Amino acid sequence: MDQLPIVRPGERVVARSDGKGGLILGVERIQGRAFAASAEVNGYVLDARILMDALGGLRMPGSWFQVWCKLIAAQDGTRTQEKRLAPRGFVRMTQRDLQARCVLSAASVNEASQFFVHIGWMRTAKRGILQLNPWLTVAGTSGEQGKWQQMWIDADGSACVIPAPNYPAEWREMRAAEKERTEESRRKEKVVALRKRGPQSRRASA
Repeated sequence: MDQLPIVRPGERVVARSDGKGGLILGVERIQGRAFAASAEVNGYVLDARILMDALGGLRMPGSWFQVWCKLIAAQDGTRTQEKRLAPRGFVRMTQRDLQARCVLSAASVNEASQFFVHIGWMRTAKRGILQLNPWLTVAGTSGEQGKWQQMWIDADGSACVIPAPNYPAEWREMRAAEKERTEESRRKEKVVALRKRGPQSRRASA
C-alpha cells in the first residue's frame, strides 16, 4: 500500500477516480470552496463549510435561504468588461428581478433582503446594484477580493454577523414590536378637527 499524503496546515486531501474503480489521493492548498457554479457563473465563499453550517443551523424561513442562494448564483464571473452585467464583485439585481428568480412574493423577498442587510451579508451599492459581503462571498482573485473588501469598508458596510440559530425569529419579533410602537404613537397623536365653514351668502350685485 502506498504511503498516504502528508497534509500540512492550509492544505486538504482531494480524491479523484482513476477510471478503474480506485481513487487517486492528492494534496492541494485551501483557497475557498465552490458554492455555486454553472456554465456561466462561478461564485465562491472563503469557507463554504462555515457558511453552510451557519445557514443550516439558522431557524429561518426556507424562502430566506432561497433568496440568499439566488443572490450568490447571480454573481457574474465574466471577466470581459463589455459582457459584464455589473462590476465584478457586485450583483445587478432589483427586488423585482429577485422576486422573479425566486418565484416568491414581494413581501417574502423584501423581508429576506432586509434581514441579510441587517446582519451585514449584503448592502445596496446603488440603485439596482448589490454588493455581497466580500468576507463571505467572492467571485474573483485574491487581489480583487482585497479591493472589494476595501470598497465595503469605504462605504461603511456593516460588519458581517453569523447569527445565533434563533435570531431570525427574534429579529421578526423586534420588527413587529417596533411596528406596534410606531402605530401606537400614531394613535396617540392628537387630531385637530377643522372647523366647518358654512356656505357664504352671496351679496346680490347692484
